[in-house]
Amino acid sequence: MDEIKGRCNILTLPEEIIIYHIIPLLQMPDICAVRGVCKEWFDLVNIHFAQLKVLDLTPWDFLVTPEFLQCVLSHASGLRELRLDRCWKAVIRETMDVAAETCREVRYASFSKCGGLKEESVIKMAESWQHLEELDLSSCYQIMDRTLCGLADNACSLKELCVGSVYGVTDVGVSHLAYKCPTLELLDVSYCHRVSNAGLQPFVTQTKEKETSLKHLRIKNCHKVNDVMIGKLLSSGIQVNNMF
Repeated sequence: MDEIKGRCNILTLPEEIIIYHIIPLLQMPDICAVRGVCKEWFDLVNIHFAQLKVLDLTPWDFLVTPEFLQCVLSHASGLRELRLDRCWKAVIRETMDVAAETCREVRYASFSKCGGLKEESVIKMAESWQHLEELDLSSCYQIMDRTLCGLADNACSLKELCVGSVYGVTDVGVSHLAYKCPTLELLDVSYCHRVSNAGLQPFVTQTKEKETSLKHLRIKNCHKVNDVMIGKLLSSGIQVNNMF
């Protein structure tokens, strides 16, 4: 009875206090639990989701279900930052379709080690997220050159891209980024063993029509990139990290 009374007392507070000062103090699993208490809490939590600017579910990674993620994303139309590293259970086509359709203001997104993330989903998000600046797809093993080409063609604001340990990435995708993604400043292709000098050459071949903005390049364990190419990259003003 006391618990019920306490719950009712909280709900007598102004809606703004609950949404902006109480719910944000809760951990995401607790917010999920509170949402199921009654219709009042259900509505308040949904409003909270709609106000979110940053959604970081990495602390709960594999505990995040597709149903829960879809529920949050379907309300989070103002989201700017989405972090779903290792949330491999929840990052599937259905949830990413919701992200693409609803969360159109995303600037930063990270899906590291989400093996279920498909190329079609990333391309769809690139088409919808016109303000996307940073994207981490490291260790997403279903990603290949088609994704990089789709990003180059659609992500017109992209500044940073990480595809480390994505073994399907080759010179085709990397060179397409060089030609079609003029805003790119940081590229990480570490452990992409199929990337060679040929894929990186366009970054050092500048013309009036194509000038690279690339400033940082990570190529650890890219054994097909030799010292001559690294020298050319450095001479072009690109900082190269091939050590860590």
